Amino acid sequence: MSANQEITFDEAMNRLHEIAHLVESKDISLEASLDFLEEGIKLANFCTESIDKTSWKES
Repeated sequence: MSANQEITFDEAMNRLHEIAHLVESKDISLEASLDFLEEGIKLANFCTESIDKTSWKES
C-alpha cells in the first residue's frame, strides 16, 4: 500500500486477513514477516481512522 494509493475499508480489512493467514503459515522468512507487520500496522491505523470518522459523522 503506497501513500498515494486509495483503498477502501473493506479492501484494507481483506488485506489484513490475508496478512494474518500468510504470517500464520510459518512458511515465510523473518524479514517478510516484519514487512507484513509494517503493512498490517498501516492498514490497522487506516481502519481505525475510518471507523473514528464514521463515528464522528454519526454523532
